[in-house]
Amino acid sequence: MLPFIGFVLMVAFDPVAAAAPTAVDAQWAALAACPRVGGGPVGGTRATAVCIGCKDCFAYLLTAAHAVPKGEPRAYEFFTRESYPKVARTLTHGEVVVRLADPDLALVKLPVGTTPVPVARLAGPGARPKRFPAAAAAVGCPRGDPPAWRAEKLIEKAFVRRPGGGAAFFWRSEGVPVGGMSGGPLLDAEGRVIGICAAAQGGRGYFAHLDEIHYALKQNGYDWLFAP
Repeated sequence: MLPFIGFVLMVAFDPVAAAAPTAVDAQWAALAACPRVGGGPVGGTRATAVCIGCKDCFAYLLTAAHAVPKGEPRAYEFFTRESYPKVARTLTHGEVVVRLADPDLALVKLPVGTTPVPVARLAGPGARPKRFPAAAAAVGCPRGDPPAWRAEKLIEKAFVRRPGGGAAFFWRSEGVPVGGMSGGPLLDAEGRVIGICAAAQGGRGYFAHLDEIHYALKQNGYDWLFAP
């Protein structure tokens, strides 16, 4: 696994970046779709997830595989613009239905009852940056705080081989994620999810690539989450 760098990056995080009113609304909508992942009743480290769809009283969350270790309970804390920085809703009993170690991806099926949670749509096939550097944005829970938005600059699509032989495609970013941002989404200019925060290494950030996400979902029967 690509390890997180062991230092605290001094970055100023605001809930949303200064922008036009419509852009601010879009940023708040993205934050509302990104729960903070906690350790439930037994505590534990915090991370981030993003809801990419709701169906039949379940929400489907993308996150990093290392953010939802096997056998450890997780709580998913959702925030609203009105409740921020307080938690508006906490949900539990999520089931990891897809787990891929190489791209560090997991899909969680989370019961939400008759009240759905906000959704950040997953970009479709081919809907991704093709020229670099490319502007993007990331949402995460830096150092375990409530979710925050920050601008990102993508450097390239990189094929990364992990120690032990596994390999996958990642977006390499100029910004370095800090602890708590694992599992948070990388968003394009239209607010669509194009990656999931996986790691930091060598002064760069790594986000699981959209192609890896599509492959994981399609191979496990969840391609309806990005189909037109």
